[in-house]
Formats: sequence, structure tokens, C-alpha cells
Amino acid sequence: MEPANLTQRQAIPDDEPLAFDIFEAAMRHYVDLTWGWNQDYQRRCHQEHFNPDHHQLAMSDGNPCGLICVETHPTHLQLVKLYLLPTFRNRGLGTLLLQSVIRQGRIENKPVRLRVLQVNQLAQAFYSRHGFKIIDESPERLYMEYSH
Repeated sequence: MEPANLTQRQAIPDDEPLAFDIFEAAMRHYVDLTWGWNQDYQRRCHQEHFNPDHHQLAMSDGNPCGLICVETHPTHLQLVKLYLLPTFRNRGLGTLLLQSVIRQGRIENKPVRLRVLQVNQLAQAFYSRHGFKIIDESPERLYMEYSH
């Protein structure tokens, strides 16, 4: 399937509820398998840590379809979040979003790092297909890096 028209826009404080809904739709299953899902705890943590300056909403034909968060560090870019709503998966949108982060890393001459839950094997395979290598692991997570 051809990717839909994908754009990104900077998040604003009023996007926090939408950002949480995207997080929940994308990650609830994996969080539940790893730690158990506590709605109040997850919402509170999200509200406390949501910084619109670091988040962008992914839009497909003008409709919110995902969320991406990239932090710039002196030695690397950290892909903190790349979430797509389930109905927008398998359309090439995740690849387009990830490629934009990889391009940013290439421009800044920095590797791109991320962490993924051990139970999320689909995400692990997705990142591996795009050249990310496992550099460390914990019981709950894999740490991966894309080096240019």
C-alpha cells in the first residue's frame, strides 16, 4: 500500500490528551505485558513528562496518525517515541518517520539511539530492518543504535 500524505507538526500543550491517546493505543498491550497497565499512573506520568517542544504529531492526510519524540544530546539523537495508531500501520508511515530521524542524525553526524520493550518483537524487527543494531539489553528493554 502506498503511504498516505504524511506531515508532521509541532505539538502544543493542548495536544497532551491526544498524545496520551496515541501512546495508549500503540503501547498499552506491551506495557501491560511488561509491568501491567495502571490507567491513572500512566496518565499522570504522561501529563508530568509531556514536553510539547520535543514532540511532533504525525498527520496522514490531515488526520492525527502518530507521535514522534526526538531528543538531541551532545553525542547522539535519542528516538524516545515513535508511535502509530493501529489503523495507520503497515502503510509505510513508520518508515517515513524513522527515515526523517535517521536523516537528521546524518546531518548532525550523530548516531540515533532508541530503546524498545523486549515484548515488542514487531518494533524490534522494524528497527532491525532499518539498520538498527542491539547495543545493550535489560530484562525489560533492548537498546538499539543506528550508526552512519
